[in-house]
This record gives sequence, C-alpha cells and structure tokens, in this order.
Amino acid sequence: MFRVNFATVCRIIIVVIDLHNDALLELPPQKILSYLRQAKAMSVDEIWLSVWTTELKDPLTVIAKKQALLNKIKNNPQYPICQLHIEDAWFLTPDNLEKLVDLHPHSVGLTWNTANNLAGGAHCRGGITPWGYQVIKRLETAGIQIDTAHLNRRSFWQFTRVTTLPLICTHTAFNAVHHHPRNITNRQIRAIIKSGGIVGLALVPKFLTKTPISCSIYDLIKHISYFKRHFKAFQLRWGTDFYGTQTLPANIKNYADLTNLLQTKIIGYSVLHQPIIALQIGRTTAPRRLLITAGMHAREWIGSLALQNWLQTHTTVPDDLCITAVICCNPDGVNLAMYGLQNLSYHRQKFLTRINQGSTDFSSWKANIRAVDLNVNFDLGWGYGRSNLNYPAPANYIGPEPHSEPETHALLRLIKHFRPTASVALHTKGNVIYYSRTADQTTAENLARLTGYQAELSIGSYGGLTDYLALRHGIPSFTIELGNDNFKHPLNKGHLPAIMPAVNHILNYFLTGE
Repeated sequence: MFRVNFATVCRIIIVVIDLHNDALLELPPQKILSYLRQAKAMSVDEIWLSVWTTELKDPLTVIAKKQALLNKIKNNPQYPICQLHIEDAWFLTPDNLEKLVDLHPHSVGLTWNTANNLAGGAHCRGGITPWGYQVIKRLETAGIQIDTAHLNRRSFWQFTRVTTLPLICTHTAFNAVHHHPRNITNRQIRAIIKSGGIVGLALVPKFLTKTPISCSIYDLIKHISYFKRHFKAFQLRWGTDFYGTQTLPANIKNYADLTNLLQTKIIGYSVLHQPIIALQIGRTTAPRRLLITAGMHAREWIGSLALQNWLQTHTTVPDDLCITAVICCNPDGVNLAMYGLQNLSYHRQKFLTRINQGSTDFSSWKANIRAVDLNVNFDLGWGYGRSNLNYPAPANYIGPEPHSEPETHALLRLIKHFRPTASVALHTKGNVIYYSRTADQTTAENLARLTGYQAELSIGSYGGLTDYLALRHGIPSFTIELGNDNFKHPLNKGHLPAIMPAVNHILNYFLTGE
C-alpha cells in the first residue's frame, strides 16, 4: 500500500526567485504595483528589480525615486520581497559614490555590455580599472553586492580575486550549451558555487540558442537540464529579464509559464531527437517516489495536457514524497497525430503513409515515428500480448527487440536513477484502472471508488510500462484509461473538463497518501 499519515509531514513549496526584472523602469508606478501583486499571486517570492542606467541622464535621481517606491511596499505580504538592482554603474564618481551608498541598493552591476570607467563589459576587452577597484571595496564595505552578469571574462576573474562576498550572476545562460559572450563558462559556475553565490537563468533567446527567432521552451530546458546534470547540488534561480528583452522563448509570457520549470530535466531524446522532459518536485531521497507518465501513445496526447494542468496547480508536495512526471513519452508520435506529416523527410512520409494504409490522417496513430508501440516494447512478457504485432503498424508493433526504441531507453534510465516506489500511467480511454498484481487490488479499488472507474486486473496485455514496473520491479503500478469509452479517439482539449476530476482524484490520492 502506498500510504502515509499526511497530517504528520511538512510540505515542500516551490517558489520563484527572479534575480533580474526590468519592470520597475519600464512600467509607471501605478502599473508596477499591480504587476508585483500579480507576481506574488503566481508564487513569486522575491524579485530583484533593475534600473538600467546606460541611457539615463540622471541615474541617481531615478534610483532614489525607485527606491522610495519599493520602501513603501517593504514587508507588505501582498508583494514579493523586492530588491533594488542597479545595472551599469558608469555614472559613479568620487563626488557621488556616497550618494549611491546612502540609497543602499541591494546589488550593483559595474558595467553593461561595453567598457566604462569601472570595468570591461561582456562585448569588449579591458579589465577592472583602479577606480573600479575603489568602487568595489566601498560598495562591499556597505554590504552592497556586485553583480558579475555583464563583466567580460577578464574583469570577472579580476573581481574574484578582490571580492569579500559570495559571487552573483543575476541573468545569464551557459556557454557549454550555447556560446555567447554573455554566457558563463563551467569554470565560472564552479567559482560561483565555491563562493556560496547564486546564478540566475535568463529568458533571452540569443543567450539560449543559435536560432533565437525559433527559440522554444525546449531551448530553455536544455540549459536547465545541463546545469542540473553537472552542478547537482547547486540551486539555479531565474534571471528572467522580463521587460528587458524584446523577445522571449515561445509560450513564455509571465511567471505563470515558469511554474516548476526549474525542476525539469531532459531524460533522453526521441527518434527525431526531440527532448523527453521530466519534471521533478521534491527530494530524490524521499521515501515515497512517484513516477507519473503521459503521452505514451500518440493519439492519447490529452493525457499530457491533463498532467500539465494538474502540475500547474500543484506546486507543493509532502516532505516525504518526490514526484517525477514525464509529460510526454512519445513526442514524435504526438506531433504526428496532431500535425500530420509536416516537417518530415520525404522518405519518412512515404514510410508512414504506407504503414497507415495510404492515409495521411494520423489522428488515431499510437506508435512512435518508427511505427513501434512504446507500450509493448518493454521486456516483461515482450511479444506475448494477445494483440501484439511483429511488423510495423500504427499500433501494437512490439519492435524488433525489447527496448529497441530511444524513448524506451530514456524511461529505463529514469527508472534506474529515480527508483520509483509507485507509478501511474495516464492513457485514454475507457474509465478503467488497470493493475498487474493482486497485491495492488486494494489501491486500485480505492481509486475506483474515488473516480467511479472500474478496477481491473490486467490480463493478456504484456510489454507495457505498468507491467514492467509491477512485475519486474515489484512496485504498485497503475494504468489509468481516462475518459468514457463512448468518446472517440483522439480525445481533444474539449474533453479536458470531463477527465480532470478523475486525474485530480487519482494523483491527489498519491500526493497525500490517503
């Protein structure tokens, strides 16, 4: 039984911390307050609000006004914690340095992208000047942090030799993923980590990919996944650059679109090299570890939307639970089912059309792009299912051998490292809860009572993920067939309201352990 006394455990709360946001300068006072209240409602706990001074004629006057505005909302629970950040301290002289110290911003970036009288910016040469060293010493003595985001490599390393505070880089991306002068190297990241500092990941497309015009959320996740893989013990934060960048990755508009995104990682790639994304919430050392999968069958992509919907409204987990959710196990197949043959090579179009009996309507396709049904490709009873096929087909083809597909391998690697203690696979349709072991009957019947679904022991269906986890690894595993059998495949967005109550009941059952 997958149970816990929920009343005795704490909850892990996923909040957003943004180290760089330009809204303070771009929005009028009445709008900035409304914006900040909305950010708080989107689980934003702290924002560093930037004043970019490069094009200002009287930076100190503007800084004073913005600091006064933030002081008015200080400690008001309606707003996030708001820190004043200065971007480009070109205007500092021996005559006005103390004025800035008296205003006491939270942090200061010495330069913007070019060199000034303090240091060298990311797009130019030159290092920290004698006056720059004096400014660093005075600001740090006053407890004001220096931001390294816009420093070039030379200035960065010069700064590391004199600073007395942890290193911060408020908005950047990672040079190992995409080379850009504003991105930081692994060596820089290690220096920041060693100092006890922080890094904010920017949403600027040109930092994320060589093709910024088509920058997507996947480009962002590549940077997140790389960072998590190489710097596991260090917490990454956002440095969104909202209101400071002209464009954003597709489908990213505000903080609501960033919910849980820093907890994502790439667990593998599909046949067409699309990333397979997993979202992880909670400690991986937690005693309860729940694996949730969706989008295994192409035409059942509604399960991915349902899972996303649930995750967006569940940003807390019990302290003893870790959830890993694979949003879409079969991205190539889902794209084929939703959009057809577009953007595929001629030879692949010809192959798929032949497998699909000459039809270019792939809305009922279940398999991956190689016509292998991923949910019969696992090696528990592989090839013994009553509906199995030994040749490529829109559904039920077992593949040339067990675990032949890259999507299957991605899930196996995840299972090996995550070591789930329970599993839920979201499919459609039939209003059925399938389980593979008699030991899981009680849990299945509890879920049936919550949803009105039918609990059934799986018979004659082998090679699926649920069978593999239940019978090979011995953990409670369930396949949920969402939606009434009277619905036609594929279920679309219009069916989401009808299936979400069951999704909520089932996943909340495992969330709370009740």
